[in-house]
Amino acid sequence: MNKLKRWVVASIGAVAFFGAMITGASANTNGIDVASYQGDTASYFNSFKQVGDNFTMVKLGGRGGGEGAHYSNPKAYAQIHNADAVGMQTGGYFWGQFGDSVSDAQYSAQLAVQDAQNAGLAKGSYIALDYEAGAGVNKANNTTAILTFMDAIYSAGYKPMLYSGAYYMKANIDLSRVNARYPNALWVASYPTTSHQATPNMSYFPSMSNVKIWQYADNHYGVDGNVMVNGSLDNDKPAEKVASKATQSTNTPSTPAKTKYATFSGVYVADYWTKYNNKMYGVNIDMSIKPIDYNNYIPISAMTLTDKYGNKLKNQYIQGNNGRMEYFTLNGKYKVISQTATTINVEIGGEPVSMMKAFATIK
Repeated sequence: MNKLKRWVVASIGAVAFFGAMITGASANTNGIDVASYQGDTASYFNSFKQVGDNFTMVKLGGRGGGEGAHYSNPKAYAQIHNADAVGMQTGGYFWGQFGDSVSDAQYSAQLAVQDAQNAGLAKGSYIALDYEAGAGVNKANNTTAILTFMDAIYSAGYKPMLYSGAYYMKANIDLSRVNARYPNALWVASYPTTSHQATPNMSYFPSMSNVKIWQYADNHYGVDGNVMVNGSLDNDKPAEKVASKATQSTNTPSTPAKTKYATFSGVYVADYWTKYNNKMYGVNIDMSIKPIDYNNYIPISAMTLTDKYGNKLKNQYIQGNNGRMEYFTLNGKYKVISQTATTINVEIGGEPVSMMKAFATIK
């Protein structure tokens, strides 16, 4: 996690012990969180198992600020796989610096789910929004954007969580709204010291309710130290969400769902060409859902070869996989067969093609 040491230490002082007495919080399970700066081998995670850490939260990626348009942790798959291999429960987190932008929050959530799927994070696991920079001036608008992100995570089959420092959370987010929709889903950072801490000192637990995980140290054998204060990561259980009351049924006949269509406005790289069932297909790696197989192949008949600016080439014959960069556009209007929060299945050239939803405009 990015650290905001100036306030996580300062904010704990006067109210720390009083807060612990109010909440009655107690240690449950110790754990860590890791990013690409940390190790990714089974022996690395086993070293933490030996000192009593039984879960790990893995950085999946991020968007905004220093993360740029989209960063994916290259070690995420190995970290999740090897932490699981030594018996640690796993979850993920995603840096989201979208302020109060609902549209950017929605897109950031799609990227987070994409990164989770690519890293092999099982459905039902937690994905935490790391929200600790770039907040807007209005608490209500920030909270709406945050809940948009969390709702998209929930809709994709994962459990949403919100991470930040105690002071930053209280200053920029309406926690009553977050807690009402997703009880016990806060992951709060607040350190009594920046010195090494082998185990949490629960007398310094921050005065907050609905905390799932307390990040009590940024120096626990060289990584962030965390403690579960409510339940566990419950990877085999669905998310808890406070649902609205069901609407009363009526005798009014339902209206058939309107057929939707996807369009694509970008100029895409033909990363490689492939033959399947005696037909030729193109593949764009970014658009494809990992692992890439025939479900992601785009029929060559629907692709218009262009230069990198989108200008149609006179010669519409592919050069083949010879290392020469080739580009294409998809100029049609393609029927949407099905979609999830992050993926879409469309009919292209008479065949179903699955791809990442972020590339399509659906109407």
